[in-house]
Amino acid sequence: MSTRFVLGFVVALEMSCCGFSQQMPQTNDSAGAAQSAAGGSRGQSRQELLRSVAADEAAVRKAEAAHATDEQLGVAYWRLGIAYEGAAEWGRSEAALERSASLFRRVADGGSKLATALNSLAVVHIATGELRKSEKEELEALNLREKMGDRLQIATGWSTLAALSLKQHKYEKARDFAGKAVAEFAANPKADETDKVAAEYALGMALCSLKDCASAVPVLKQALDDARAHFPAQELPVSMGEFLLGYAHWKSGDVQGAGREMQAGVTDMNAELGWGHPTYVAVLGLYAKYLHETRNVEAANDVERQIRQAQVVVDAGALQSGQAALGFDGLR
Repeated sequence: MSTRFVLGFVVALEMSCCGFSQQMPQTNDSAGAAQSAAGGSRGQSRQELLRSVAADEAAVRKAEAAHATDEQLGVAYWRLGIAYEGAAEWGRSEAALERSASLFRRVADGGSKLATALNSLAVVHIATGELRKSEKEELEALNLREKMGDRLQIATGWSTLAALSLKQHKYEKARDFAGKAVAEFAANPKADETDKVAAEYALGMALCSLKDCASAVPVLKQALDDARAHFPAQELPVSMGEFLLGYAHWKSGDVQGAGREMQAGVTDMNAELGWGHPTYVAVLGLYAKYLHETRNVEAANDVERQIRQAQVVVDAGALQSGQAALGFDGLR
């Protein structure tokens, strides 16, 4: 799901829409790092994620040693920042993305890539709670995109601002920004399906945070249908949609029916992110509440054990940051 909304899915996929792959052709290792930032290949372990990070670190060292251009170095540091973000290493991600942005500022026609780097940095600052920095970066990115007149990238900025607004608990603003992004992506035949689905999920989460899950149900159903039409069944765009639609059904009164969707989402996300990713742990917390409410105590206790185990893998600060950054702290 995207940033434009959900950390771990969104920012990595900017690589496919913003011309980065054309500047620095992907090797198998760098492709793996991008995949890691999107949540990892199915069942990818923490060790595998770190190996992917190491590959991007090596690519940066190689580019530096070769005295690559500012633009090439900017791309290499951007990829490294995305790889760190995928491993929930927020501080390192911030440093690499800041370096990327500073390099693109020195490129004469680097406005588009600078906007992408700033957008990525804004997402990381949403995760770390540095909301003033995030807002400043995203507004600069949006201004650059408005000057270029790129409606799709403008809509990407709206999605990131929706994420920021959710973190700020400004749910009406989140709904409005996400709604504008959804409308643009729906009307524009060139819209990327990742962006479209992410914006729909953002709108659904904003509506649920406003305690209007009944209105979120059709939005999330459409998002899940779109995700299933364009992504493999067990990957994050689908599993996230399954869980969110189940949550919306639960909170709009269909308590029993919601269980099938939520369980399917949790099961598939476990295969995709089960090493302790903050996205997965946040989902487990909500699922445990559902299980307690439906008096499925044994299953709830098992889920809570999984959450405690995850705290051994990822520090509590990262888990809390991830939950808030994803907008899950608005879902009760």
